[in-house]
Amino acid sequence: MTPEYSAPAGALGVVIFVICLALFVGGFYLMAVSFDSDSALLFVGGLVASSLAFLIPLELLPRLD
Repeated sequence: MTPEYSAPAGALGVVIFVICLALFVGGFYLMAVSFDSDSALLFVGGLVASSLAFLIPLELLPRLD
């Protein structure tokens, strides 16, 4: 038997969504800025931020229940 996933209730789900959306959009912004400044660290930072935006709801939240 696999455990059922239950989404975070109410306001907590909205807050997590907003944080993940900000991480996702901010990561893409950092990756775009890195091309103008020729900075590999900015690109990697944007890649990590965008990856965290997917990692938080898919992997970390189900384990908190």
